[in-house]
Amino acid sequence: MICFRLLDSNDPAQPLADAVRALASETASQDTYEVEPASFRHIPNAPFAYWVSEKIRKLFVTLPPFENEERTATVGLQTGDDFRFVRIGWESPVNQSELTNRTWFHFAKGGSYSPFYADVFLKVNWHDSGLELDTFAGSVLRNTNYYFRPGLTWPRRTTSGMSLRVMPANCVFGDKGPAIFMEGSDSASFLTTLTIILSQPCLALISLQLAAADAAARSYEVGVIQRTVIPNNNDNKLPNLATHAWQNKRKPDTANLTSHAFVAPALAPSRVRSTPDSK
Repeated sequence: MICFRLLDSNDPAQPLADAVRALASETASQDTYEVEPASFRHIPNAPFAYWVSEKIRKLFVTLPPFENEERTATVGLQTGDDFRFVRIGWESPVNQSELTNRTWFHFAKGGSYSPFYADVFLKVNWHDSGLELDTFAGSVLRNTNYYFRPGLTWPRRTTSGMSLRVMPANCVFGDKGPAIFMEGSDSASFLTTLTIILSQPCLALISLQLAAADAAARSYEVGVIQRTVIPNNNDNKLPNLATHAWQNKRKPDTANLTSHAFVAPALAPSRVRSTPDSK
C-alpha cells in the first residue's frame, strides 16, 4: 500500500501529481510511504498511522500496556449539577480539623494545560460520605474506592497536549479529570510514572492513538492511557527530575493569594535588588 502525506499543502493536487511521477521514476520523496495495511492493527483501534515506521507500530505488541494489576487509569465523579455541588476553594466553608467531619473536599476536575503541577482549586460537597450526591438523580459516582488516594490526574478533553500532574491525597476526582492510581507504590514510583508518560516518546504514542489533527480538540480518555505501552524503567534519576519540575511549576503559586500553595505576596519589582549590597 502506497500513501502520500500532503498535509502541509493548501492545494495538494500538484504535490500529489509530483509525488506520483517521482514514485514512477523510482525517486520517491520523503512524503511517500509504503505500508502493509495489516500493521495498522498493531495500534489500538487501528488508526491510519501510515507515517510512522513498522518498528513504532510494533511497540504496541512488544511492550506491556500501562493497565495491569498494579496500576490503573480511571474516571471519577460526575456531579450532574456543578452549580449545586462544586465551589472554588476560597468560596467553600472552612472544614473542621477532623477528616471524618469534613464536608468540602478538593475536587480534581481537569483545568488548563499544566504538566507536573496544578493547584486543585475546586472543592466538592462530600457531606456524609457523599450521601447527597448519591441520592441526587443527576449524579454518577464512579470508582469511589479510589477517592482520597494520592495519584496523578489530567484534563480529559483539551486542545493542548497531555497534561498529567500530581494529585495529592484527600481529593475527589471527576470524569473530566481522570486519575491514575498505583497499588502499594511509594512516591518515587508515582514520580517515575509521571516522568515517563510526559516524555516525548510516550506522548507520541498517546497522540498516535488519537488520530486527531494538531488543531483539533483531543480526548485523552482513560482507555487511551490504559492501552498505551509503557517501558519498565527504574532509573533513580526520574523521581528527582519530576520533583524538580513540580517545584518549578508550583513556585509561582506560592505568591498567588487564591492558591493552596500561597506563602506570601511577591515582592514588587522595584524593591528587588539585582545585585547584593556593596560594602
